[in-house]
Amino acid sequence: MYYVIMDLEWNNSYNKIKKCFVNEILEIGAVLVDEQLDVIDTFSVIIKSQLIKKLSGRVKNLTHISNEDMRMGMSFHRAFSEFENWIAGRDCIFLSWGNSDIRVLVDNFDMFCNIKNVPFLTQYVDLQKYCQEFIVNVGSQQIGLMNAAMEMGIDVSNCKFHRALEDSLLGLRCLKKCYNKEHLMNLAVICDEAFYKKLSFKATYITNINSPKIDKSKMKCTCDLCSAPMKRMSDWRCINQSFSAIFLCKSCERLVTFYIKFKEYYDHIDVKTSIAEMKKPHDSDTEQDS
Repeated sequence: MYYVIMDLEWNNSYNKIKKCFVNEILEIGAVLVDEQLDVIDTFSVIIKSQLIKKLSGRVKNLTHISNEDMRMGMSFHRAFSEFENWIAGRDCIFLSWGNSDIRVLVDNFDMFCNIKNVPFLTQYVDLQKYCQEFIVNVGSQQIGLMNAAMEMGIDVSNCKFHRALEDSLLGLRCLKKCYNKEHLMNLAVICDEAFYKKLSFKATYITNINSPKIDKSKMKCTCDLCSAPMKRMSDWRCINQSFSAIFLCKSCERLVTFYIKFKEYYDHIDVKTSIAEMKKPHDSDTEQDS
């Protein structure tokens, strides 16, 4: 078994056929390692754009790739043909920092090759998700590669960020800090039909309060001061993808606005809540049953 830690840089370009902006791969970088994480080989190539003649200023400043570099790059088909030859038929698990690169990879194969699945992608691990399990106090919010490396005690002072091969090598350094073969293998997913369905699923907020996907038991507010259950005083409203209502804590004699969001992912619904204190209630306030 081998691991391929892969990174892509891309340019946001307008596709006349799709009539929208798409992320077109600009650079591929990858490092091939064995099960002991010893480097076998590296791969790096710039891809010539099929959609534009000039890169945006933001992309040039971020990657330091010039228009001349891009124009002298390989075609998409040749670049990935050479990439497959570089893998040389090895049984590989692919890793990337977050799954954004894999989404872009799938979209580009669909756009330029009319292929829905990436032929060499057989097993995959989200390296960001794996490494984050070993970083203390990072929470559930996704952490960037540079910040993760610094949290792991890696010196990044000489790193060239936003170049595909450099980022791949930094990803390898992060993996070495927390490598556990058995745990990594447990997180590896087969790139089958279910994988692609999950990858293409667009997470959306649920804004219909009558949706059966909403867990109404979550729409209750507990006082953050005394932990007593609070009483709803208003109808629910949906503003900016969030449901909100006014709640009263009789014990503390305080009103709060309770906010709750339901975001649907492929295999679960994420629920986030928050409260904001309001003015104290007056005797004339009319209570409303929840």
